[in-house]
Parts: sequence; C-alpha cells; structure tokens
Amino acid sequence: MTSSADAVIIGGGVIGASIAYHLARRGMRRVVVLERDRLGSGSTSKNAGGVRLQFSTEINVRLSQRSIPKLESFADEMGVDPQLHQVGYLFLITEERDVAPFERSLELWARLDVPAKRLTPREAGALVPSLVVDDVRFATICMKDGYVDPSSMLRGYVARARELGVIFREAAPVTAIERDHGRIASVRAGGESVACERAIVAAGPWSRQVGALAGVELPIDPLRRHVFITEAAPGLPAEFPLTIEFATGLYLHRESGGVLLGMADPNDRPGSFDDSVNWEFLPRVVERALARVPALEHTSIRTGWAGFYEDTPDKHPIVGAIDGVDGLFCAAGFSGHGVMHAPAAGELLAELIVDGRASLDLRSLRYSRFAEGDLAVEHNVI
Repeated sequence: MTSSADAVIIGGGVIGASIAYHLARRGMRRVVVLERDRLGSGSTSKNAGGVRLQFSTEINVRLSQRSIPKLESFADEMGVDPQLHQVGYLFLITEERDVAPFERSLELWARLDVPAKRLTPREAGALVPSLVVDDVRFATICMKDGYVDPSSMLRGYVARARELGVIFREAAPVTAIERDHGRIASVRAGGESVACERAIVAAGPWSRQVGALAGVELPIDPLRRHVFITEAAPGLPAEFPLTIEFATGLYLHRESGGVLLGMADPNDRPGSFDDSVNWEFLPRVVERALARVPALEHTSIRTGWAGFYEDTPDKHPIVGAIDGVDGLFCAAGFSGHGVMHAPAAGELLAELIVDGRASLDLRSLRYSRFAEGDLAVEHNVI
C-alpha cells in the first residue's frame, strides 16, 4: 500500500508529537507520525519530568526560556493540564570540581536574566526539612524550575494535532527510508510506503538506528536511568524543591503521594537497550537518599522503573537539517531533556521546515558539529 504526506515524523513521543502539532499549526496538513510501539511508550512515559533553566550552556538556557512559558500556558492552549509544579530546582554543590563550573553558570544566568540565585548551605537547608547540608559548599535555586507530567503533555499535543489533520500510526516500526538522487523519497513502515519529501527523525534513543536507514550516522546512544517511588513520606511537606546532589546525581521530588528518587548507576554504559530494573542498585540509591534526607527513613520503596536518556557526545540534541540528505531532519539526542525542551524544539523545527529559518539560532545544535569537532559540553547533567 502506498500513501503520501508532506512530512513523515519517525517517533511518537513528546518530541515527535510537538513537531507534528507545530507543523500543522503552520499550515502543513499532510503530516504522518509513525510510532514503532504505542505513542509515548519510549522515553516519554518513563521520564521524571524535570523542567529547568539551570543549564551551563546558552543554547540549553534559551531552549528552556522558550519552553517554560509554553508549559505555563499549556492548559489554555492545548486543553490539557500538564501538571506543572514550579517548586524550584535546588542544586547542592558538594565537590570542589563543581564549584567553578557552577560559578560560571551563575554568571551565564545573570547575563540571560535567569532568576536563579546562589544560596548558603544554611539557606538551602531551610528549604527542605531534614536536608543534611554539612558537606554543601553552596547551592543554587531557580523558582521557575520544577517538574511536569510528560504523559499529559503528550496527550495535549496529540489531541490538538489530530484536530489539525495529523495522522498518528502506532505499531508501525520504520523499516526503510528511501532516497532518490540524494533526496528523501519515501518512508516504509511494515507493508506501507509513505511518499514524502521530508522525513524527521524524532525516535529518541533509537534515532541512531533510524538514521542508519537513510545512510546517516547519528551519534545518539541509549543510557539507562533508574527511577524509584516511595510510599507516603511523613515528615516532608506536600511540596519542596526538586533537590539534586550534583556530585552523585541523586535527585528527589514529590510524586504520587510519595517521593521520586532518581540516580545514575555508574556501572551503566551507553549503547544497551536493556531497560530492566537493576534492583541490586536500589540499596545504593536508598543509602544516598537517607544520608541526604534522613526523614525518608519513615517510608519505603513502592515501585521503580528504568528508561533511557538519548545521549550525544556533548549532551546537546541534534535539531535541524541533516547534511547530505535533502529533506532529512532530526530532533533527537536531548540527553534527558527532551520533555522539558519539547515545546521549543517542536516550534523551532517547524519554523525551519516551513519558513526556511528558525527564530532562534540553532547552529550550535547542527549535525555537522560532531565532524567539525565544534562541541560545547553541557556540564549540568544529572
């Protein structure tokens, strides 16, 4: 069976859905989204939902500055409450190696009008009951930061995109991206071939494999991340800042009546698609959480899951056209920040595709930067 579209988006997570919505809003009606499994079944459904301005590079700050106002008005525009909790991100700096990078970040935030500030250990301790700050050198906080429900965001984008004529196809893994004289000609999924002039890779951790179908090597690899949820946590308020022990990557915030605990397993390496939970890692997470917030001793772990970051070598996404294949675009490799940057990424890529240029300079996110060696690594990654 053969059909046609103006654009085919490969990947039905929040990034793909945002692109589809923004393309349709700009007048592109024949948009098809192909999802290998169920919509949002990849990284979107397993994301902790953090939203923040406190990045170390200007482009990531700019993406957040474009995205957060859209999340604040999301319910009005999209008709779905994204459950945005702007409780702040509280970064705890405990190691000397992180002092200078965060001091540079504070200078960047001041220049870009990010309402973040530096706190003393005592000031940080006053924000979270039971928080241990004996080893904290200083902290930073921005009260525009917080967390959101990724599934609600996805529902909003999909519903509004469908109203504008976008077609979403689930259980449709892409098996071929066909070219004609260096141009995108069609995308094949199962027994269907969709003729198109534009294909957009938004497949998250699977983007390297999708890019290979078009003869392109996208340096994007999966990296497993664990999340655990506790039972009710007496002794802690209903809301407190999303708190990050930066040296270990431990973070925690309120979730579903309990507390969400996340932390990277140092033994995990990029490249594996194993998303099973390593329960042997849980005691290390619990140990760090209890050392930082002893009040958690009054609760227990209720559940846990693992999902993937989609890592690039510099922890920045690829957003834009792919050199060498006319009509091929990418919005992937967000390195754990795809949900929070989905509003900006979808809008900017739609501008680039429909208008020929984006309203934010995306050169630092170009695909060719890897071959050119022009990388600026994001330091503030957990």
